[in-house]
Amino acid sequence: MGSNNQEGHLNGNTVVQQFKQSFDESVLNELGKATRLCRREREVTPFRLMLSLIQGFATEPLTWIADLHRTFNRLNGREVQYKPFHNQLAKPGFPHFVREVLNRLLNELSCEVLRFDERSPFARFEAVRIQDGTSFGLKKTLAKDFPGRFTTISPAAVELHVDFDLLHEGIQNVVLTPDSMPERPFLPPPETLRNQLLLADRGYFAAAYFQALEAAGASFIMRGAANLKPTVLEAFDEHGRPLPKWTGHTLHELRKHFAKHSCVDLTVHLNTRKGALDCRLIMRRTLRPDERVSYLYTNLPREHFTPEQVGDAYRLRWQIELLFKEWKSHTNLRAFDTSNPHLAEGLIWASLCAAVLKRYCAHAVEAITGVVLSTQRVAKCSHHVLKDILYALRHGLRTLKACVGKAITYLASNARRAHPGRDQRSGRHKLDLCQRHAQA
Repeated sequence: MGSNNQEGHLNGNTVVQQFKQSFDESVLNELGKATRLCRREREVTPFRLMLSLIQGFATEPLTWIADLHRTFNRLNGREVQYKPFHNQLAKPGFPHFVREVLNRLLNELSCEVLRFDERSPFARFEAVRIQDGTSFGLKKTLAKDFPGRFTTISPAAVELHVDFDLLHEGIQNVVLTPDSMPERPFLPPPETLRNQLLLADRGYFAAAYFQALEAAGASFIMRGAANLKPTVLEAFDEHGRPLPKWTGHTLHELRKHFAKHSCVDLTVHLNTRKGALDCRLIMRRTLRPDERVSYLYTNLPREHFTPEQVGDAYRLRWQIELLFKEWKSHTNLRAFDTSNPHLAEGLIWASLCAAVLKRYCAHAVEAITGVVLSTQRVAKCSHHVLKDILYALRHGLRTLKACVGKAITYLASNARRAHPGRDQRSGRHKLDLCQRHAQA
């Protein structure tokens, strides 16, 4: 699944229309039939179910599936018993339906949030993509369907492989797999990354993939492991001065000499079982207690990108970690007490639907008011306004416009970024990455 990022001038009226379009009752009900969630519309219709799931995951502290059942009855004014509600969620079509709704929201609730100033060398990239994954355990009875990597601690576990679009602060693509599956097969196809920059951790390191990125006209910054032994072709110290004695040696032989430097900028030849590659390697000291030196491999040209800029760009990868924290802390992304694999998977997709809606609220309010918001703060406090919006959507109330207006005012006042000045000095704006809709 992926986003078809569409952009336009946002105001309160367009947000109202976007909500109505994204959660159109007839469309969601037809989608439920197409995915075989239901054949006939009864009490637990796909539309009613989807809105109640989003409300539960976005606004409630969920512990049991019964919490979602109570949310459904409260939102819809129904007295549906627990068993028929649970039976609807246990169907094989349930995860397919919710995944399709997520795909729909990713396509429709998206707008560009960040941009590089034209002075920045990174302004040449059409997009900055960040690849990473997050995993968590499920009930151990699901080990056959979702085997985990750590069979003693988490015999059943899943991983979400996420392709994150930095400039839109949203998901480009997400795939759910058992946690035992490797990460590299879920890297974006190189041909989709032309004129884009990819950031990824060392779990995705693959010389053959680097070659394919080069051939596709894409750029990358990836962290490598300390046990690699590339041959040094060129070497420069932290001041840009050549280090001729380093050339011709393997990095393994030269590591003891790095103690004299805070940073070295190398051109290296990397030869692996799956291919050879000449690229740039930047070694930098870190403050992390578990890693004294970082190894950043990149094909960004030395004449346009300094080692400091490469290091600062790689730090932007932290934005996807903040996204994962947001999912797990504020949209109930976790295991539920169920042995049904369809139900377990469907609830994961429902959590992500709630997360996409919260991020859209943050981005829409920024675009309308020009106030720079913290997506974490929006995730924390948006439950105060989302309940009214979802209730108005569910019952087709004319109060929806007023609810959206109150939400804009509330979030603009209560979810501002705490340290915009710090962002300019050492945060994500250090590379001239700025809010697209920020007030001057």
